[in-house]
Amino acid sequence: MFDLKNKIDYYLRTLTKFSRKNYSEDSELKQAINNYTFDVLSQTLNPSSQDNLRVLDIGSKNWEYVKGEYNFFKQFCNNLKLDGVEIDAYRLYSNFYSRYEVAKFYIKDLDGAEYYADNLLNINNKYDYIVWFLPFVTNYPHKRWGLPENMFMPEKLLAHAYKILTKEMLIINQGEEEAKIQQQLLESQNIPYKPLGVIKSNFYEFKNQRYGFVVKKT
Repeated sequence: MFDLKNKIDYYLRTLTKFSRKNYSEDSELKQAINNYTFDVLSQTLNPSSQDNLRVLDIGSKNWEYVKGEYNFFKQFCNNLKLDGVEIDAYRLYSNFYSRYEVAKFYIKDLDGAEYYADNLLNINNKYDYIVWFLPFVTNYPHKRWGLPENMFMPEKLLAHAYKILTKEMLIINQGEEEAKIQQQLLESQNIPYKPLGVIKSNFYEFKNQRYGFVVKKT
């Protein structure tokens, strides 16, 4: 019954694509989150300078941290193509703005940034770097987030992300238990990785510890 409700709700969201327009805000909290994102990327990735870079963010939600990503990768290239993909982009907040409309606000001044309301499996472009914050690796939070069970496919999504990767992917998990499951997923698919342990930053501290992995494409 719970899954049926999720299926119906998800279908209605994606069918209507309802949202108020012209979202705007000015928040010190968002600046802290962007600083955190920039800091974490600086700790974990070290791109070489080149003319063009293609970067993908998986599970972008409302992409409130996009400026941190953008400013980090822009240091290393003249032309940055930064894409974000979110499968549930039309979920509404209590103010009746959708994730999609909020993300549009965050990327409006970022040349080369684009937000896709889509399934990762439909993204087939190649990317130099991929950033994946808090992938669903267990079914319970996936269901509580309001997604249908048939969309829970951690192995398939991880395999596809690795397929479209050309250099490095950063994966951040919430909590030690999810990190252990993430490590098992990587090893079960023979994907080379480096465990980073607990990820910390002076700019922002989350309630639950976060753990990182860097995947290198061989």
